[in-house]
Amino acid sequence: MVFPLGVFATLPDVTPITESVIEDAKLIEVGDATPLGASEIDSYIPYGHFSTIAYCPPETRNNWQCKSCQTDSIKDFQLYKSGGDGDKFQYWYVGWWPSQNSVVVGRQGTDFSKLWPVVTDIALVQLPTDRFPSCPVTTQVHLGFLESHKRSIDPIFETVRVILTEKEATQILTVGHSLGAALAMLDGLYMREHLASSINIRVRTLGGPRVGNKAFADCFDTKIPDMVRITNKRDPIPILPPVVSGYMHTRGEKHINLKGVWNNCAGQENLNKNCSVGEAWVNVPTWPEHDGPYAGGVVTRQSSNC
Repeated sequence: MVFPLGVFATLPDVTPITESVIEDAKLIEVGDATPLGASEIDSYIPYGHFSTIAYCPPETRNNWQCKSCQTDSIKDFQLYKSGGDGDKFQYWYVGWWPSQNSVVVGRQGTDFSKLWPVVTDIALVQLPTDRFPSCPVTTQVHLGFLESHKRSIDPIFETVRVILTEKEATQILTVGHSLGAALAMLDGLYMREHLASSINIRVRTLGGPRVGNKAFADCFDTKIPDMVRITNKRDPIPILPPVVSGYMHTRGEKHINLKGVWNNCAGQENLNKNCSVGEAWVNVPTWPEHDGPYAGGVVTRQSSNC
């Protein structure tokens, strides 16, 4: 099955995705799902803004005056470095968030109008990798995500180290939506491999796909326990690539169901109807819900955010 993101006038038919969920459901058990409180939901608002800012062209982002940049929770952010061309090299930025005493790495998600992000998404094959040497040798990662990460991680990591030293910091946040979510996960794991254990790494993702196999998911869960992956209603992306193709999610899912109720979903994959794969199993997936709304009403990939 092809990962269905592309340069399309209209987004692809979801029928093949629905069929894959039916097959995946045979491999996934129903687990617990418990509602979240308002204060926890509100705590996720900044991550939506950080994620959507990563889509903004540098000229609207780099002075940190864009609409999302100036929201109360993150307007104190100090940009250190940014890069990418929005195509072969996804946009990224790195900076300092004083109110949280944290380095932040923001990653752009898929721009459906560009070729390279689409090529990245559809490269479904998994490959072993030496990028995460403390993970088992059986660990495999989505080829497209891995290659995109390799193209950009060096200047990002260099900037992170500069800020850690300058600020005597011990906190890093990696964040992104869609393809940016996959890259944020790889960023977090890469930094865990290359930084001291005293550095706390948090990963926050919105609408993220599965990134690797079961060995990858297990290793990630062990190395990055502070992980939150937010999924929205019937968004097709979090149910791709399929479990039947050898992919597995990490733990940490917070799902917004069709009624707008947020739930904590136990386990890596959960067929509960209040979790992403469970909701897609009983309802037809729909593309518009990929962009939100997330906490605080944030909708990603909107030029008005810039």
